[in-house]
Amino acid sequence: MFRKYGQPAATQIAVDLGAHQTRIIHHREGLILDEPSVGAIDMDHRIGGSRALDSFGNEALDIAATKPSMRIVQVLRSDARNPLGHSAKMLRYYFSRLRRDGSIGKAPVILLNIPPDISEHLTEDLKHACFTAGASRVHLVDNAISMAVGAGIDIADGAPRMLLDLGARAARLYAMQFNEIVAAYSLPFGGDRIDDALAHGIRERYGLYVTEVQAQHAKHLVGSAISSSLDNQLRNSCQMQGLQITVDEQANFTLTSEVACELLQPLMRQGREALDAAISALPYQFRDPQQDCPIIITGGGAHLPQMDQLVMETGNRPVEIADQPATTAVRGGATLLTHIQGEPAAAPA
Repeated sequence: MFRKYGQPAATQIAVDLGAHQTRIIHHREGLILDEPSVGAIDMDHRIGGSRALDSFGNEALDIAATKPSMRIVQVLRSDARNPLGHSAKMLRYYFSRLRRDGSIGKAPVILLNIPPDISEHLTEDLKHACFTAGASRVHLVDNAISMAVGAGIDIADGAPRMLLDLGARAARLYAMQFNEIVAAYSLPFGGDRIDDALAHGIRERYGLYVTEVQAQHAKHLVGSAISSSLDNQLRNSCQMQGLQITVDEQANFTLTSEVACELLQPLMRQGREALDAAISALPYQFRDPQQDCPIIITGGGAHLPQMDQLVMETGNRPVEIADQPATTAVRGGATLLTHIQGEPAAAPA
């Protein structure tokens, strides 16, 4: 179908619905949304016998900070356990807000990265949410393919490639060749599991309860995947506050990088074993030492210091961290959309 003379080209946007962050890229404006994939639920209010999520992202966090009855829900995780359609509602919420502020035009063309391990029913709900927002066309792409493109991997040339996505809910090792995912394995390296391991270790060692958000903050400040490789640049400490379990009072404590790494080691050893087993189970062309088959790391977990060193030692092969690993998927989706739809026309002067 040809556009009428003078009619602007449809907006093209790529969407990455991640477990922790939802990101949207506009074909001209770049990243126009990068907000937490969370919703606020009012525990004191019911609609039709059930509680509803009415606000999402930064707005939900702001409301929860001022209203004690509000509880923060990780939307994608909630839908995975009890598919209520919150993810689709969150997507419609973001689209509606972007339409109101003029960030996206009418009838946009949308590429939606499909997260791993979600149901076919939820996938259809997400697709329907895009059309409800006025999309003229919706392309669904496996998240791993978008990540590979965003990481600069040419999976069409026939060379075997390995991609390790260190996401929030889980880590996954993908083996790719000829534009196909040959094999995929889940690994216990996910950011949530690292946060949980750190919170559990603090509880066991100090008798203090800290939230997942506090543990995540500490992980970024003093965490490391390999304690034995800590050098002076990685040695650090942070001040934290936790709830004393025995007396129900707040207490301050100092968490050092040495202690944080020690608390993470049981999970890191489990991750090593799982990664080694996954690589050993791959077809021979991916294990062949004569093949130049490095492991490319994407996802927010790539920012954990020494994670690339741990993967390199375990896999016994070169390791590369993708440029801007946290946004690899949405940038790859934007590139794929350009290939599918063609380069959009320039905006009128």
